[in-house]
Amino acid sequence: MFETKKVLTSKDISPLLTSINHLAIIFVCMWIAIPYVRSIIGVIFLLFWLFIWFITTDMRWILKKWSLDLVFVLVFFITFIPYFLTGTLFYGAAGTNAITISFPIFLAGIFINHYYMYYKKDYKALGLIAICTIIFFIIGNFQTYLGLLDYPMASRELATGRADFIQMYTKLGIGGFGHIYSVVFLLIGSLYPIIRNPSLFTLAHKALALLFSIVAFQMLIQASYATSLLISILGIILVVFAKNRVTLLLLMITSFFLLVVVDQIAMGNFFLAIADKLSWNYILNEKFTDLANSLLIDFNGGQLGNRVDLYLSSLQTFFSNPFFGILGPFSHIESGRIEGHSGWFDLLGFYGLFTGVPLFLTFYFNFKKHLKYYKKTSFTGFLLVIYFLFLLFGTINPVLYVIEIGFVIFCVIPAIPYIPYAFKREKVKVPKKRSVVVTGREHGI
Repeated sequence: MFETKKVLTSKDISPLLTSINHLAIIFVCMWIAIPYVRSIIGVIFLLFWLFIWFITTDMRWILKKWSLDLVFVLVFFITFIPYFLTGTLFYGAAGTNAITISFPIFLAGIFINHYYMYYKKDYKALGLIAICTIIFFIIGNFQTYLGLLDYPMASRELATGRADFIQMYTKLGIGGFGHIYSVVFLLIGSLYPIIRNPSLFTLAHKALALLFSIVAFQMLIQASYATSLLISILGIILVVFAKNRVTLLLLMITSFFLLVVVDQIAMGNFFLAIADKLSWNYILNEKFTDLANSLLIDFNGGQLGNRVDLYLSSLQTFFSNPFFGILGPFSHIESGRIEGHSGWFDLLGFYGLFTGVPLFLTFYFNFKKHLKYYKKTSFTGFLLVIYFLFLLFGTINPVLYVIEIGFVIFCVIPAIPYIPYAFKREKVKVPKKRSVVVTGREHGI
């Protein structure tokens, strides 16, 4: 007559924790992808769900043998201890906040991805991360696009970091610098279900990826970042035509050869033609026209020349203080200029090789780990293109405190091939060790 409440047993607890763990990472993905959500609930929401995610993991992974990329992440943060003790811990306009909050979140995706892909082999979670992030980004992109129709300069003004712009535009759901460029990399990765492995992804998966690509590209045009469009177009060309590593390498060499050999007049006229096609967008028109004028008339007088001067200034500061940077024990902050426009050069200028080497080794071993995992699969070309563009992007733009980019690069993109497993009810069969690496057949990768 009366139903008794089900009592949780030890067998039920693990599935319950797994469900909470999956829910936590979905909330993290939502926070990363939707600017409006970030503006309404703040960073405490993100930190709370990252904490819930951590305490609901199988804690044994903390004691297991770590891959080298995880080790060097910790080394990277350990190198900041001497600067903290001497009171010289600083990075960019955000000061120590960038190091204490943004840097850890930027690199958190490395640990999250490692837990699911290499330790737990939880392919369902990987699929959920990829497909939910794409869905959330569609929402974020659409809101940003609508907002930019009324405020065309909003995304660019958000990049200045002014509090009044942030308060005004983020409440409208408009994404700024970090949102724009994280979309660029995810756009390139999202082409995988469309142009590779037609038998692995269903029509619904392809339609979702196509919808994301269309909305993303429309939003990028409206946001008026010339660099984001150039990186997107270059990335799309490379992943469409690069069928394997050899083809990709040949394309990269050819592109470099053309950039070096083609004279400035031809390149300038090419950018003028692009500016003419974009005459309806005065911001992009002005950017490409300025780029063309830098090549045709006066390189030093244009924005391109000014940006190159900023890069060289930070690089020269690093060369003058190579081991510990201008914040180290043998130098002084006034012994060089850090211009704040290059992620890698600025970090090296501030902290030198002492901090820079562990960071670059983190990237190297993380990229190597994923490339080995997807060896002999069609996804390898996508990873190579995205990693190459990521390193290039970090050379010409600030990146380390742009947390959306780090999460997308290290956590979401490597999970894209597992989209088909996102909503499987039955337990996904774990393949034999390295079977996915050797043949890619068991998962159709």
